[in-house]
Parts: sequence; C-alpha cells; structure tokens
Amino acid sequence: MRLITRPGFVKATFILGMLVLPAFVWSHSLMLTCKQSADGMVRCVGEFSDGSDAAGMSVQVKSYDERVLFKGTLGGDSSLQFKRPPGEFFVRLEDGGEHSSEVDHAEIKP
Repeated sequence: MRLITRPGFVKATFILGMLVLPAFVWSHSLMLTCKQSADGMVRCVGEFSDGSDAAGMSVQVKSYDERVLFKGTLGGDSSLQFKRPPGEFFVRLEDGGEHSSEVDHAEIKP
C-alpha cells in the first residue's frame, strides 16, 4: 500500500478537515428531562448537550392527537413545573429553530 504524500493532496485534505471539523465541534443537541413529584406535579429541565442552559425556551405538553394541554417557557433555572395531565401525552421542548427534544409520558417517573 502506497502512502499519498503529494503536497496538493495533503493541503486539500487539511483544508477539507478544517472546514468540516467546526461542524462537529459546535454541533449540540437539546436535551429534556422530566420527573414526577409525589404531589402529581411534573418538573422538566432543559439544557444543551454542551452544558449551556435552555432558559426562555418554549415547552408544550401535548396529547397524542396534537392537542396542546399546557404551554409555557423554561424559567431562569431552565426548568418548568406543571400538573401531570391524565392519559397519554408528551412534553416537547423547542428552541424556535432546528433543535427540539421530547419526553413521552411513560418515561416520566418519580
């Protein structure tokens, strides 16, 4: 197997790497965790995978037929609390752009 060491190939590979690498370094996802308390309330906390907070982002609690059961925004501590609705639902966190995260009712445990 012959190693390619031509200056043009090495330079092109380096430039391509420098263009692609920032996409991996700067990409991050939105995460949402929700827990139920003993009093029937649900507390959800949002954050980005890089550790930055998600304060002020929109949260919707929806039924499976897409009816909005509750709507709010994450507070300064990136959390929101609401009364657990009866039946099946999911919680959706959105940043208004390309990031979103969902938690299904079955995943919300004490």
